[in-house]
Amino acid sequence: MKVRFWGVRGSIPTPLSNEVIQYKISKALSLASPKDIASEESIESFVRSLPLSIAGSYGGNTTTLEVRNKYNDLIIIDCGTGIKHLGNQLLKEEFGKGQGTGTILLTHTHWDHIQGIPFFGPFYIPGNKFNIYSPYKDIKDRVEYQQVFTHFPINLEYMLAQKEFFIIDREGELFLNDMRILNKSMRHPGGSYGFRFEEDGKTFVFTSDCEFNIDELDKIESYREFFQDADVCVFDTQYTFEESINKIDWGHSSASIAIDVANMFNIKKLILFHHEPDYNDEKLDAVLSNAKSYINMNTRRRGKLEVGIAYEGLELEI
Repeated sequence: MKVRFWGVRGSIPTPLSNEVIQYKISKALSLASPKDIASEESIESFVRSLPLSIAGSYGGNTTTLEVRNKYNDLIIIDCGTGIKHLGNQLLKEEFGKGQGTGTILLTHTHWDHIQGIPFFGPFYIPGNKFNIYSPYKDIKDRVEYQQVFTHFPINLEYMLAQKEFFIIDREGELFLNDMRILNKSMRHPGGSYGFRFEEDGKTFVFTSDCEFNIDELDKIESYREFFQDADVCVFDTQYTFEESINKIDWGHSSASIAIDVANMFNIKKLILFHHEPDYNDEKLDAVLSNAKSYINMNTRRRGKLEVGIAYEGLELEI
């Protein structure tokens, strides 16, 4: 099973400003020695040695992940603005010839999880086929409504790829070849669902837009089947712990809560996700650093839980 991140932000896209780009350049130059810029080769080596927060960015596109099973079947989780870039890549393959087939899983229909649909190139190519799954009974109406004429000049029907919508059972399971996919209802305004992928003894869990406050922690056992023994779990950590206390019922969690959940259910690797749009790259560095410190405070699982942070282009093999 392979996973690639195409969009990692929450709530709204966050492109880099000129001011931020200039700051990154100034920061990089302040770290360079004369030998680092002595030749083209040394410059390239120096740039590669810089942390992502200086030499690049965690990314500003909203939620889109690409999952591939052992048969290389395409599964897309959510259709934020990251799906445009995924679509550009797919157009270089069979989808550019109208010969592609894919599956789309929608966690919910807040804008940051569907706003990339009108710009998804493979949807415009006749012959391509997409099956779209969600537990929401009106999922087709929701997606179509985003592209009514008052909102967008091209409706969903004009996008000539074949698009079929399927309603899956709430907290039920779906099978794609040998892969089992379980969905789980999450606490979030308007509702949201997480997905658990199981294939050949490996498990990947994705749960964006979830709020694990005191009420949810009181009934945490109801999440055991969903989280237990996951090899990798992508978890909504949009807020700091302090922010989450001040934003009860806003629908998001913190890294410390994600770590607590991971510890409860023996998750092996945790990926922090759905980044706050007001966080710059240095702030996200701090979020990851603080998360690692929090793990080290827990001597019982020190060294047993690996934590990372999502960025556009991150690839995982599970």
